[in-house]
Amino acid sequence: MAKQEFEQFKQDIKEWLDTHTDEYDRFVAEVNDKSAIGLYKVFNVGMRLAPELMRRYQTECHGDLADERQIQNYVADTNTAKLLVNEFRNVDKDSVVPAMLAWLYYGKCYETMVNQLESEVHNPANNFIERKIAAMMIRIVIKSSIRNKMRTKADWESFKREKRDIEEGNVIESCVEDLEAVDEPITEMSSGKGQQSSNLLDYLSGDKEELLERIKLRVSTQHTGTDLARLYFALQEEQLLSHCDVTTFHRLLADELPNCDLKSVRNLQIAIKKLNDSTNKGKIKDCGIERTYINEWRSYLTNTD
Repeated sequence: MAKQEFEQFKQDIKEWLDTHTDEYDRFVAEVNDKSAIGLYKVFNVGMRLAPELMRRYQTECHGDLADERQIQNYVADTNTAKLLVNEFRNVDKDSVVPAMLAWLYYGKCYETMVNQLESEVHNPANNFIERKIAAMMIRIVIKSSIRNKMRTKADWESFKREKRDIEEGNVIESCVEDLEAVDEPITEMSSGKGQQSSNLLDYLSGDKEELLERIKLRVSTQHTGTDLARLYFALQEEQLLSHCDVTTFHRLLADELPNCDLKSVRNLQIAIKKLNDSTNKGKIKDCGIERTYINEWRSYLTNTD
């Protein structure tokens, strides 16, 4: 299928989705059901429209002989795409194909498959080989989604965090942490004049070159989220950093230290929030161990000896 035809086909599926929301909702409910009845329907479509592929799977991937690399190299029958298009164009009222295609192109298909497979990994009724195959299939689904440009690594990292927050009961805390810090006085936003600079040096004050070298030297060995939060507060309090929000600060610092394994910006944001929790009008109270650490950073940054 040519690229132009493919894009038109996707648009046709989107138009079907917009006018058949009830059918789509029923299908999604089935694929998310614990019985996985919807996924069995998808599998049956594959058996019918890609018989050669399914026969190969049944022949080569049974028991403990499944090979992840081999499965990833499987290709569908040459006429499968044509059959799918024809069935979509000449849809039978009982066909699951339109809803399935809408789910594959526009829904949370990969995430659903991963969740269903993970439940099989943890199902005590399954033996070791069955759990191992389910785990292997999770890797195949994730890698396939990235290879087909349907998902990115960042998408899966976000999915993993969301899943972890739900399982650990941290949903509210996570939502609050993700909010823009518009009410945190210590977090200075960029000035918004023109395009943001791509260099941390442009946000620093004083002897910029010397200051940047000091920062890089120490951050190369002290770069946890808490370390960077203390540095950020010290720079703010010494008025050595201006119009630079936390996200930009982290990004530009990472650019300056490409070989340094900085923790994610989320870790820095959490550390900033924790320090702000004990602040008074955006400044750390002059007591406690954090004040000691921040003052030590301030002395290091401003030492002229």
